[in-house]
Amino acid sequence: YDLLFKENLSKQDIKKLKSVAAESPQKIKAKIESLDHWTDKQETKAAVDTLIRDTLWKELPESYDDVAINMYRARVYEYVYTHYRVA
Repeated sequence: YDLLFKENLSKQDIKKLKSVAAESPQKIKAKIESLDHWTDKQETKAAVDTLIRDTLWKELPESYDDVAINMYRARVYEYVYTHYRVA
């Protein structure tokens, strides 16, 4: 949630953001578990990055524009790469 939060969100956007923040880690962990040593190959790193990007594009509230989504994608990917290196 903290990685995706931005100022001036409506109550509806905050509710949606909480849902995204709750569901996304399970999706990402499931993807990582299906990959062998995901941080070792460019293709597997790209697969995780693409999942994060697609999830954020699809799930984040409409108040998040293209630039914001790309910035948050990079934040989430960096967090995942740092904290979930070993599957």
